Amino acid sequence: MGKVVLHIQKPKGNDAGTSAHIERIVIPGNADPERTYLNKEFIEFPEEVKNRTQAIQYRIEHAGIKRKVSHNQVRALQIMLSGTHEDMKHIKDTGKLDEWCKDNIDWLQNTFGKENVVSAVLHLDEKTPHIHATVVPIVKGERRKAKAEENNGKKKYRKKSKDTIRLCADDVVARDKLEHYQSTYAEKMEKYGLERGVRGSETRHLSTDQFYRELARENLNLQQDIQESIRLKELLEREIQEQKGQLKTEKLKNDVVDTIGSLFSNTKLKKLHHEKESLESKIEHLNQEFNKQLQEKNEVIKLLKNDLAKSESLFKQIERLFPYMKDILHIDNLCRTARFTSEMIHNLIIGKPVQFKGDLYSAEHKRTFIQTVLLPR
Repeated sequence: MGKVVLHIQKPKGNDAGTSAHIERIVIPGNADPERTYLNKEFIEFPEEVKNRTQAIQYRIEHAGIKRKVSHNQVRALQIMLSGTHEDMKHIKDTGKLDEWCKDNIDWLQNTFGKENVVSAVLHLDEKTPHIHATVVPIVKGERRKAKAEENNGKKKYRKKSKDTIRLCADDVVARDKLEHYQSTYAEKMEKYGLERGVRGSETRHLSTDQFYRELARENLNLQQDIQESIRLKELLEREIQEQKGQLKTEKLKNDVVDTIGSLFSNTKLKKLHHEKESLESKIEHLNQEFNKQLQEKNEVIKLLKNDLAKSESLFKQIERLFPYMKDILHIDNLCRTARFTSEMIHNLIIGKPVQFKGDLYSAEHKRTFIQTVLLPR
């Protein structure tokens, strides 16, 4: 049986990049633009909502949260649902993909709450069919951490109602719940020939940088094997030439027929020829593997260059639409060098007064100014 694929991530910072990928505002290098029209959104947005980003904000604003949502809170979880490539291809080829999608949406809504699942997009323009789901982590009741600390006698918290509505990603992706999600999702996908991965597996996904480091290491090892094989081939050829020289001396003492018979009956020479042919075969195989690895590497580099070109185009568009972005970024860098906090920098940029007391560092003068005070404007 194949394996289910269930990835749950808490995005850091702005979620715009994820929206651009999911909604195909920017086409990734591993997607076929001619098949993008096959992609499908399963969740119907409210009438005034036009995209995934607005759907996230709409859910937060209409969930009944009384406490202010801070700027650094995780507003949405990214969930990717799929299976091993061969099994997903079989599901698609046998006409079961629509049923598979329906079961995935049912599992998402039953697990995280129907209203919290604000988007679910099927991608068919990539190699393996998969669904990108967006879940707003709306929960009810007391904080998990607060309960734990109260049980340990560390701190007492005022009891909240069990109906208190909160935005809390940590509660949704707690370790015990992640284990539960993997098990229940595997049960839902069992009828498609997919099963849960090994519990406690140490298998980890490689980052792009790690992938290239591994690829470079494999290419280096492959080249070293080829060089060693060539060296052995040259040694064998020299030894064969020496053997032939000895046989040439013997020919002077014997007639042509005896010499030819001796040549073909020489066991050591036959063995060397056999070893030479074996090494030549190995060298040919290694060359083929090397060329294959090199071709795959070039294809990956080409895809990354395409992504880079598209990213540069997007950045130019942002710079055109927001001409003061460079100045804001420059202010941000100066303030961070001077040891301002992120909150202070944010307030400065939006025009709020900032008060700071402490040591300020100047990159221009390469020194620290002690007990400097910035008063409110």
